[in-house]
Amino acid sequence: MDVSPLAVFQHTTPAGVHVLTLSGEIDCSSVSFVGWAFDSGAGDRCAPCTVIDFEHVTFMDCSGISFLVYAHRAAQETDGWLRLARVPQPVQRLLYIVGLGDLLPMYATLQAALPSP
Repeated sequence: MDVSPLAVFQHTTPAGVHVLTLSGEIDCSSVSFVGWAFDSGAGDRCAPCTVIDFEHVTFMDCSGISFLVYAHRAAQETDGWLRLARVPQPVQRLLYIVGLGDLLPMYATLQAALPSP
């Protein structure tokens, strides 16, 4: 039995922002856990506003890139947004290499990524 090297924690803020906190490696064996958590943010459809906290992500491959493209499009379709928080330098570099660094807003802290009350 394969065990995912990724832990996914989620909660929704009082303002309705879905927060996913990731810990571990995002690759082809674990990305489905992220996708499930993203899609479950608002029942049948994704939450329109989502922050993904990458603080404890140690690795991400093209599977993670594909998920982020999907998540960005899903958020746009609901007139929402996707923000990334505490993205480690190697992951930031990957995002810029594939052209997502300028498309997805990245914040130094989780608090900064959340909308002001």
